[in-house]
Amino acid sequence: MRFSVASRLRSFVFAWQGVRYLIISEHNSRVHLAASVSAVLTGLLLRISADEWLWIALAIGLVWYAEAVNSAIERLADAVTTERDPMIKIAKDCAAAGVLIAATLALLIGLVIFIPHFGSLA
Repeated sequence: MRFSVASRLRSFVFAWQGVRYLIISEHNSRVHLAASVSAVLTGLLLRISADEWLWIALAIGLVWYAEAVNSAIERLADAVTTERDPMIKIAKDCAAAGVLIAATLALLIGLVIFIPHFGSLA
């Protein structure tokens, strides 16, 4: 298949449709959106360093990546069968665990970065 600028641009449209789906259809994505916005606003308020911004951006991106993969696995599994299947349950649970792990890491990164800044405000 040959390279095409139009097809590359179309792939970005599809990716943004996925982001839109996550925000509109997935409750947990709205929680992640609120946490992402809160982290960015807190970073701006506290004037965190460029290095700290890199960690915050990495944490936010990791959570969104995990949520997107989790949602994709869940939708694909639901398309395969609506019946209870122990292997599909394991796949869904492991994908959800990935989101939990990413979100926990993001929380820890946020605490490590923000707590010292709040301490210096007192």
